[in-house]
Amino acid sequence: MKVGTLTYHDTRNYGAVLQAYALQRTIENLGVDCEIIDYKSEYLNQVYKIKSFNDIKSIKEFIKWILTITHDKKSKLKFDKFNETKQKFSIDSYTKENISEVNNIYDCFFVGSDQVWNLNLNDIDTTYFLDFVSDNDKKFSYAASFGYKSVPNNYLDITTKNLNLFKKIAVREEQGKHIIENMLGKTAQVVLDPTLLLEKESWSKIEENINTLNKDYILVYSVAATPSLFEFAKKLSKEKNCEIIYINRSYINKLGMKNIRSASPEEFLGYISGAKYIVTSSFHGVAFALNYKKEFFYELDTKPQNNNSRLESIIDIVGLKDREIINGTNNKVDENIDYNKVDSILKEERSKSINYLNDIIKSIKKVGNK
Repeated sequence: MKVGTLTYHDTRNYGAVLQAYALQRTIENLGVDCEIIDYKSEYLNQVYKIKSFNDIKSIKEFIKWILTITHDKKSKLKFDKFNETKQKFSIDSYTKENISEVNNIYDCFFVGSDQVWNLNLNDIDTTYFLDFVSDNDKKFSYAASFGYKSVPNNYLDITTKNLNLFKKIAVREEQGKHIIENMLGKTAQVVLDPTLLLEKESWSKIEENINTLNKDYILVYSVAATPSLFEFAKKLSKEKNCEIIYINRSYINKLGMKNIRSASPEEFLGYISGAKYIVTSSFHGVAFALNYKKEFFYELDTKPQNNNSRLESIIDIVGLKDREIINGTNNKVDENIDYNKVDSILKEERSKSINYLNDIIKSIKKVGNK
């Protein structure tokens, strides 16, 4: 039996490549062959490509390009190497024109876990609805996300039509479950992000040890680099006598901390592993803090249009709302997280999520043996 997964894998984003890796490995751990389908989205390739000099259209863009191009090229090489050495891809690459050829290769398909159903992100690419799969009984999702609170009216028909054809749907947050129930009248299971399906021991095998500071450090990893997040990190640094390491892609250095701009996915895990504290506004910042049992603090995005739902969802599951940074402060800096309790919760959620995958694989095997 052979399984194909489809996701946003070809990016320089730690969460994206590591969740793709984790889902593929988890399915293989269930005893079947699994590959990430190397689908090349024309639109996303343009979004994530590194600009050349000829792409520059203004003085401001030129200055930013000069300050980031070396880091961007180095980062791309590292992500490409991770994909070549750690990921398991389909032998061939595919475009929208020829992806239907994979029907002859895979026995079932999983799409997830990123915002694969956010049509604003992928230029209305219905490939991520598995529209190329000829047999609807082979269409499944795992931890898929919409990335919006409700499906915009202009996407409602195309979304409803395509998702009605899925055999089973699993989403990564309660918000997605409510959308499926209200839009389709179907049930959807909420499952863990793939990065939480693999435990620390698995991640430690691929992390790269970082020869860094000789003292404890706070790792800052943000989606929205707000002044309040750094205000909190700096106060924590003084109080706990820790240095600050900031993983980012900004073209401006943050003063008073070590700026890391081109870490590989393996190095990213190494920085997580070595941190005393993690301060983050990223879902995957929280996910890996949980995997590595780190003391962490998180901040939600206060903008009206935000992607807080999955972060709020995992925080609710593990019961750690008191680790939220509000207005640059948190009063739990001297209290440790009860990881016995957290691990017990995650173990149960992990079991339910893996059972969802396993039940599907068993059902496909059963059909294939008839």
